[in-house]
Amino acid sequence: MNQWSINRKRFILFLIILILVVLIGAPIFFFFYKAPTCFDKKQNGDEVGVDCGGSCSLICTTQTLPLIMKGDPRVLRVATSTYEVISYIENPNVSAEILLAPYTFNIYGANSAVPLKTISGQTFVPKGSSFVVFEGPFNLLGDIPVRTTFSLDNNSLVWQKNLNNLPDLKIKDSTLSNTDSEPRLEAGLTSSSLVSVLNIELVALVFDDKGNTVGASKTFIDSLRVGESAPLVFVWPEPFVGKPATFEIIPRILPNKSYIK
Repeated sequence: MNQWSINRKRFILFLIILILVVLIGAPIFFFFYKAPTCFDKKQNGDEVGVDCGGSCSLICTTQTLPLIMKGDPRVLRVATSTYEVISYIENPNVSAEILLAPYTFNIYGANSAVPLKTISGQTFVPKGSSFVVFEGPFNLLGDIPVRTTFSLDNNSLVWQKNLNNLPDLKIKDSTLSNTDSEPRLEAGLTSSSLVSVLNIELVALVFDDKGNTVGASKTFIDSLRVGESAPLVFVWPEPFVGKPATFEIIPRILPNKSYIK
């Protein structure tokens, strides 16, 4: 048998093997192969961690900056035996948000090692902006709270991407009056958005000359239509405990009405 005949048989055998591999091996491969996803509990594809980073909607915690507490959390007296607590927070991550961030307030008396009251909840953390976690009003009969602590359950924080442009909300013509009797803060809210803005939470904070929060109040606007200006009114039944020096109104657009804290 000459060399040409041997090479010809080898080539035919190679083609037969190749065809068998394609006809048998390929279906087996595609039957068992599972493409990487962002929900398979594995670090694969272009992920930075397990099901986070890369093209996934979730962002790995190692890729985010920590939330910044703007001052100490405060327990505020509203009226006799009626109080509220707030924590003012900044999220420096310009394209990352948390839909449900678990938190806890512990409220203490002057000589209390055990909290007079504990309040837990979940809140929405908007991207690249400041927001206020607000609880109250609530009653504490017979006890006078003097301080509160605030903590986030960092192990439960789930960061996700938000690359959408947020409406530019503006506070205008704000005035604080009647601070010696029944304080009243009035302002207007406008939006430069080309569509209606829904579910707007607004928290007013009043500060003394040292930057301590002496008053807080919250309101909601269900919808702000294009070109519309909404009036804002915040009132308190008694003068602030501490002389007010400055104030700020902090808006937050909630994903839906279930995120009310």
